[in-house]
Amino acid sequence: MAFLPQKKRWAAKPRKDHAGVGIFDAVAKGYPSELERTLKYNDINALNSSSETLLHVAAANGHLTIMEYLISKGAKIDVKDKKGRTPLHSAAEKGHGVAVKVLLRCGAYMYSLDMEGKTPLHLAAQNNHSHILKMLLKEEARSYRNQRNFLHMAALKDESSLAKMLLKAGASTDGKDERGQTALSYAVSQGSENTAKVLLEAGASVDSNMAERAFNSNHPSIFKILLDYSKDLSSDIMESALFRAVQKNLHGIVAALIDRGTDINAYNEMQYTPLLLACETSKAESAEVLIEKGADFSIKTPASDTALHLAVQAGAASIANLLLRKGIEINLMNQANETPLHIAALHNKGALAGLLVNAGAKINAVTKEFVTPLHIVATEKKDLKDTVKLLNIDYTGLKHIVYDLL
Repeated sequence: MAFLPQKKRWAAKPRKDHAGVGIFDAVAKGYPSELERTLKYNDINALNSSSETLLHVAAANGHLTIMEYLISKGAKIDVKDKKGRTPLHSAAEKGHGVAVKVLLRCGAYMYSLDMEGKTPLHLAAQNNHSHILKMLLKEEARSYRNQRNFLHMAALKDESSLAKMLLKAGASTDGKDERGQTALSYAVSQGSENTAKVLLEAGASVDSNMAERAFNSNHPSIFKILLDYSKDLSSDIMESALFRAVQKNLHGIVAALIDRGTDINAYNEMQYTPLLLACETSKAESAEVLIEKGADFSIKTPASDTALHLAVQAGAASIANLLLRKGIEINLMNQANETPLHIAALHNKGALAGLLVNAGAKINAVTKEFVTPLHIVATEKKDLKDTVKLLNIDYTGLKHIVYDLL
């Protein structure tokens, strides 16, 4: 940057004898003539005991004329001191807006991190220099569009107070970086719950990918925050989330989604409802929530299996027992005309077979292949003695035949 002559301004100062003043003192106290004289015998990028350059000192004191002079003479812009701070850190920390503006104009790197991982913006925020925040955000929008920004960084570290200040200063809530990620995306991935709340309250957008990210993160509670704080989750997102919550047996989220108005009997791509999925995968707590909140028992899978068929096959005794207590039809058949008792016999579920028989299951029900549960027990030739005993309540005359086959 070309140096603008300032001799007249320098001459306007009262004449004082600054002989013997060190070069760093001359900069700190704003003595340009003394700086010009002593600079003849010193390196313009010399360091003091704190590893600060002359530009650090000028920036910290807001001496614009001296800063411009040093830069015109070749002072390096981004040298770091012992704390890892650049002149821009120094100017931002002290709230010297004009100094910040000069450094930015000369190419100072605004995302430089000190030894504590703080950028110049962090230091400005710590000292409530809102005008510096606005200045840095304006430069960010101008020069660093579609890159990871200050709000993204705040989300990654869960710096919720800083996020609030940035949003108040004009940061874009849904600004994306080069990977297409928003600040909320990072908050969700990192489990930055406090910052996620701040962003959602500010209107950050939630899409299906973000909901999926919440479930796949190591912070499952983050989805509850998305649910509680987002203003406009679509029905598609909520239904998809309900199935994901069932898969992970996050029964608290299952309940919250239903309370929020999610369709409890929605279908997924396999034409399963959440209850059918919970029964098939033996997610007892989620199934209980769905049953207690009124999931429809009459809905079947494409193969006409009921929730009871699926629970029995999965060996989910607690789910089967609850379904029976809530009145599910015990003898409904699937496409093969198999009842839940057929399934219990086929999969060696002795305890469940007993539960079904005692609840009124027909032990002589016949499939399309004219097979009863007893036939299945006999032909499987497995160690099914407990099941046989339960099924032979009305077939005592056949017991010796069955045991001969086992």
